[in-house]
Amino acid sequence: MQTLKFILLVCFLSGCSLLCPEKSVSPVMQEITDATGVKVKISIPSKKIVSLSCGISEGLYALEKGDDIIAVTDDCSHLPQVKGKESVGNKKNISMEKMIRLSPELVLSMDGDVPEQTITNLRDMGICVFVLKKGVVLEEIEENFRFLSTITKTQGAAELNIDEAAKRMDAVAKRIKYPGPKVFWEIGANPLTTVGRGTYLDTIIRLAGGENIVSGKTKFPYYTVSAVVKNNPDVIILSNVPEEESLRWKQIELISASQNNRIYSVESRLMNASTPLAMAEAVEKVSNLLYGA
Repeated sequence: MQTLKFILLVCFLSGCSLLCPEKSVSPVMQEITDATGVKVKISIPSKKIVSLSCGISEGLYALEKGDDIIAVTDDCSHLPQVKGKESVGNKKNISMEKMIRLSPELVLSMDGDVPEQTITNLRDMGICVFVLKKGVVLEEIEENFRFLSTITKTQGAAELNIDEAAKRMDAVAKRIKYPGPKVFWEIGANPLTTVGRGTYLDTIIRLAGGENIVSGKTKFPYYTVSAVVKNNPDVIILSNVPEEESLRWKQIELISASQNNRIYSVESRLMNASTPLAMAEAVEKVSNLLYGA
């Protein structure tokens, strides 16, 4: 009898009930406007999510909501977190048959990642689709991350991520000198491809304290070796290109980056970020290349 009284007392103090089990909270519907201007009614919290963008998948895992993802695209296959998740095809060729079979509660994509017709087809089938912003600048990445936290009810974790990112970005900003080192970032070898204004990597260069030698409206322009020599970058960064590219630039002694041995290869994951903290880490790494660790 004493044992039973003790159990009842503990339950009372902890707010639980033996007679009336706690009911699960029913999801609520909220209308939110997506990046395409469409008003979408979303169930909060959302479950059974299909992620059509790697950044979205990484963002949900950062919020410890990866279990809510029921499928991804082939383009996410390099992410160790999604191993074992079903694929609905690649971003350019989504399987409508799989979508119907999976019956997702919510499909998430980033603006421009999936053809507009695919989004239209999914919506015509009655599937809830929300398109997030591309996430080129920090403000967009923060907005996307807050959206993911809202639909999964993890706002606290998101704000901790954002606050930590802000502290680290402020620390980088304090060490920047103007004018900063001139930077050429190669992302493709054949043809030679770089990053222009209005891209995520251009944002990283700027926040890290560098100056992109590439101007113009083309986001991923083809470039020439002679143009690189003419603009004479202080630093050359290589990502997602063959290792021999580094040797090629080192042999061109007319370039300041070659003369001072400032040619660096970086991991391809720096080419995009899914969370503010991931972006802050990318800015830190690039700033270390520009100014020293």
